[in-house]
Amino acid sequence: MSTGSSRLRSFSSRLRNARVRHMVFLPLTLPFTLARFFGQQLTIPEAKTRLRGELANRETRFFELARRRFYAQPEGPYGKLLKHAGCELADLDSSLRRDGLEDTLVQLARQGVYLTTAEFKGKEDVVRGGLSFRVRPEDLEPRRGLVGGDVTPAFVTQSSGSSNRPVRSLSSLDWQMEETAAVAVFLEAHGLLAHRHAAYEPMIPGVGGIIILMMMARIGVPCERWFARPVPINNWLEGAYFRITAQELSLAGTRFGPGFAKPELVPAEDMVRLVRWVEENQREGKQTCIRTVASNAARVARVANQVGASLEGCTFIASGEPLTVAKRLVIEEAGANVTVLWGYEPGPVHVGFGCGRPAHGDEMHVLRHTLAVIEHPEPIVEAAGEPVRPLLFTTLYSSAARMQLNVSNGDRAILSERPCGCALHEVGLTLHAHQVGSFEKLTSEGLAYSFEDLFELLETHLPDEFGGGTGDYQILEEESADGKTYVTLLVDPAVGAIDEQRLLERFAGAIASKSPQHRFAAELWQTSGTFRVRREVPVASARGKILPLRMARHRRR
Repeated sequence: MSTGSSRLRSFSSRLRNARVRHMVFLPLTLPFTLARFFGQQLTIPEAKTRLRGELANRETRFFELARRRFYAQPEGPYGKLLKHAGCELADLDSSLRRDGLEDTLVQLARQGVYLTTAEFKGKEDVVRGGLSFRVRPEDLEPRRGLVGGDVTPAFVTQSSGSSNRPVRSLSSLDWQMEETAAVAVFLEAHGLLAHRHAAYEPMIPGVGGIIILMMMARIGVPCERWFARPVPINNWLEGAYFRITAQELSLAGTRFGPGFAKPELVPAEDMVRLVRWVEENQREGKQTCIRTVASNAARVARVANQVGASLEGCTFIASGEPLTVAKRLVIEEAGANVTVLWGYEPGPVHVGFGCGRPAHGDEMHVLRHTLAVIEHPEPIVEAAGEPVRPLLFTTLYSSAARMQLNVSNGDRAILSERPCGCALHEVGLTLHAHQVGSFEKLTSEGLAYSFEDLFELLETHLPDEFGGGTGDYQILEEESADGKTYVTLLVDPAVGAIDEQRLLERFAGAIASKSPQHRFAAELWQTSGTFRVRREVPVASARGKILPLRMARHRRR
């Protein structure tokens, strides 16, 4: 058989894979999707009017969504849970009218209508009394199609797939069309509408950072520069897909929108280019805004301090991990400002945008026009021995990448209502959140890794290879005084002498082996110096349990 025929057979075989098919065919329809997205421009007054209207009819929208998607599909996950809870459609209607949306969702959660992170991803069975079933991701997806569907597919995305198969999604821009109004008011709240905007994000159009720039373009704010951090490519098809879709995004954003820069690769060791861009705009009297993850915002600020440059007039929009006090101080020492975003996959779904008049460093307004967010009425997990009330999310539009009814994504936060007086509050987004963080994931450099999959590595594989036993190894996520986040592997000194370099390589290799996304995380954490080993006795919880992951409460150098 000829080499050409062999390659054709291999490609044909791979084409039968859904993700590969989408990578081949989605770029053919993406230009039309982007033309529609950028072509529907939105003004600030229109955005405010839309937000007020959507906040006023949340209960009605949720009821209609439940009627069409949950009760009309009794064999679906939410249909089964609602039936098990004894909540008929008329009961839901009465509760919404009497108690409102959030109180109704709390009542449903008490009756077992919720999904944990593992249940939502199909990793664990949903068990509620005598009811038992497993969620399939496809059960929660919207109807797709260019005509008659809830969403029009745009990009291929994929979750980390920490243990079982990765959760693949077709990301649409329909949900982002609903979020754009809040982006417009967010920019006004921070005085960013006239800034020159850039991103330091991977050359992957479907990621959250680039999606934000796309929504900005819908309100007439161009993306001036796209500084693209390198990402590992798994194969030629994936590389071609990223390049083609990025090119299509740039062309459509320029043809139908105010302009969208092409990506230009900027490795971590060359981040001074972002500093020089800020300085160029300073000389022209222009203020700037850079969208990136919190670690990179702090890194750019450290580079500016090292080269003696000022970032005055620059604002970072940071997300992907908590904006800690240390990171904020480093950014402000360089003369820059910083505000925050909060979101999660699949989607991406944005939960909160930074308050224009924050009382806390990471305070945000929850986007209640697209989501309902409550705390689980009962603590159902423990982190570091402390009870945690997971946040539960409910999507209010059928265009969500996955329908959610009281679903945990592993986050917790402090929720409160207060009259801050910023533009986001004035349109009715009065629910605030701060101290947002994950109780079940490593989060560094904007990447996450579920700790539920670390038990076997820490309790079996590492002891077998390097000595010791259960409880001798623990992962600590901590931060230095200069705002750098570390993933530190603690090893009990009682284990004895070990080859720390080989241990780090084994640790990184174990994370990388789970999926392409984990390989990306491991490579980025290695090149950025995030991984390290320290000989120290792992800390036990109040019940004496040594959890695989612990969050540091005190910063270390």
